[in-house]
Amino acid sequence: EGFLSCMEDICPQLQRQRSEKASELLSNFFQCFDLEQRDSVALDELMGGLTLLCGGKKSHKLSFAFGVFDSRPEVQQQRKKRENIVHSLRGEDLFLFLRSILIVTFSCCRQSLDLSDSDVGHCIAATANMICNDVIRYQYDTRRKNRLNFDEFGQWYNEGGFERAPWLELLDLKKWVLPEDARSSRKPDEAVSSVAKAMSPALHNAEPAIPPPPPEDALDPDLFDAGIMPMDSIDEMDMILMQPSADKDSDLVNLGSPRLGQSFSLSPTPSYHASPRTPQHPPLKFHLSTNDEHGGYTLSLSHRRITHLRRILESSGLHKMEAETVCNNIIAKATKTKNPRLSREAFDTAIGSMISMHPGAREEESSLFHMLSGIFSAFEADGSDRASAIEIACGFTVLCSGKKSDKLEFAFDVLDKRKRGQLSREDMANYLKSFLTVLLNLSFTSSLNDDLHREPILTTIQGEPVDLSPRTISRVIDSGAHWATSMAFDGHIARHGSSKCVSMSFDDFAEWYTTKGYSSIPWLELLDLRKWVFTSDEAK
Repeated sequence: EGFLSCMEDICPQLQRQRSEKASELLSNFFQCFDLEQRDSVALDELMGGLTLLCGGKKSHKLSFAFGVFDSRPEVQQQRKKRENIVHSLRGEDLFLFLRSILIVTFSCCRQSLDLSDSDVGHCIAATANMICNDVIRYQYDTRRKNRLNFDEFGQWYNEGGFERAPWLELLDLKKWVLPEDARSSRKPDEAVSSVAKAMSPALHNAEPAIPPPPPEDALDPDLFDAGIMPMDSIDEMDMILMQPSADKDSDLVNLGSPRLGQSFSLSPTPSYHASPRTPQHPPLKFHLSTNDEHGGYTLSLSHRRITHLRRILESSGLHKMEAETVCNNIIAKATKTKNPRLSREAFDTAIGSMISMHPGAREEESSLFHMLSGIFSAFEADGSDRASAIEIACGFTVLCSGKKSDKLEFAFDVLDKRKRGQLSREDMANYLKSFLTVLLNLSFTSSLNDDLHREPILTTIQGEPVDLSPRTISRVIDSGAHWATSMAFDGHIARHGSSKCVSMSFDDFAEWYTTKGYSSIPWLELLDLRKWVFTSDEAK
């Protein structure tokens, strides 16, 4: 009742036109925050979440939230004295704010109705925890601090955070406008301003303990909104990850990042100090369909293996190198022939000229070069000590920086030797095979640490273990690549009604993948290291 009465004071329209529907809507918002069903909620969390429904820029709302969630005792005294305050948040405060935004966001999503309350709560907590860990990790690596202010949060956001938490864009209500709304006579700004005007009397009369929203000129307008819009930077092929799970073939894909250790629960008594017991992390699994009688394979990568890979990549800086630069350097060391070949010595020279290990990282350096040697051996299957430079270059993009779609397009162009914008079936199989070769080598190499009592790395889809001999692995890679090629070409033919198709363009492949292929070859998502290597919970 107190919340409903307060909302009527803030929005006079509700009092004049009070209806059961409006009251039910507000009650539902309140109950979403009442996680322990005590009929009371934390004021700061309620305020933080409801900013989503108010007028104003995303950056203004975030700055306001930093004042609301700054829980330091001395800040209360500074507010009473009306002193200038630089608000900052610790990890626990940031988690509560992010969770409050997600609670309101989920309450506005139709898809939430398809989930149980516990599933929704777990999804909200896990997402807030993941982003919170990423922000605090960034802050510690950058400044060796466990608190951050609004400007520092803005730097994290602009340096890649917008790709990890694109839903923060929804803080700006103008980005919720649907096409039919945009065509209506009422402008989006008017819809937003009506809410803001209704809120303004109460905000101007707010108590000193509640920080007022910052004035328009208090923030650098370019902090969050300069340049490209973050949501626009997400490529079409990555948008499939944002679709509800019901829209995907969940029986075919179990691809996701290693589950984070839950530093925070639904109603947290949080701590960022490491627990003396190491949490058990489930392995990352993905399916590899083939034409074999059993239908394909399931690959399992342990959390320990992925964490070790991350340490190696960070020590070498390889994960920050542009795929095009690395690949061109590899190809430059190859023979100048129609089908350039690369010797092991030339490969070592090319890699050695690009990588400079951190001092004191001798263990990681040894593991890296053993791992890369294994990758070269996987491409050099005929014992000639030479391999296809183009295939190695394409496969090597897996270890470089960049989005999945960028790597796919670059590798496609590299394999398109005639520069016609098309790949034949054979070239397409080699295209996919190059990625699979690196991914499977990372799964099996002894250069990466693994759990002592782990489940089998490779099994059939029915769960039967498979031997890990080089010949078997090579056959699995070849079979998986040719099956995926058949699916891509068959899908392209069916979509466009042609009876014969001898080649495909990159746009054709991208179209097939975004409409259907993602459920057939989910392993392609692993081309983006941020989706599996750089999302675990251990500090860098």
